Amino acid sequence: MHIRIGTAADDVTVIQHYLALWDSYGTPREHYVDHATASVQTFLNEGRSQLELATFLAEVDGEPVGSSSCQLQVSPYPAIVKPEHRLFGYIWHVFVKPEFEHRGLGRALTEAAVQHLRELGCTTAVLNASDAGERLYASMGFKYAKEMRLTLRGL
Repeated sequence: MHIRIGTAADDVTVIQHYLALWDSYGTPREHYVDHATASVQTFLNEGRSQLELATFLAEVDGEPVGSSSCQLQVSPYPAIVKPEHRLFGYIWHVFVKPEFEHRGLGRALTEAAVQHLRELGCTTAVLNASDAGERLYASMGFKYAKEMRLTLRGL
């Protein structure tokens, strides 16, 4: 197993993994926007230029079998606290191909993302855990945060 930082040349793989992640949640493909691949590519490009976005690849025998992505988190409300006291980083995807799960790859990919955010000076790393990832993230020290949601309409 080898974890390395991704480059723009890896974007096709990262996009495939990101879509596979949504597939694993049971999201029907007909719910995806027609331009899903292009949308993720634009997100990657903008994130690199504006939000210190980084991607990481897990490789086994030279084959990419997992990936993660992180960046500075954009606040949905006015940021009034100095960044040295409150700068959030967001891990927006961690994916490992099912046949390579339970080998420590998800942990290693998450650790790489956390380290990147730490190097940026982030005070907090945030992610939304899938049911499958919840125990892993809790074992790494992630805590449940208060967030309340009101469903306004179904998927």
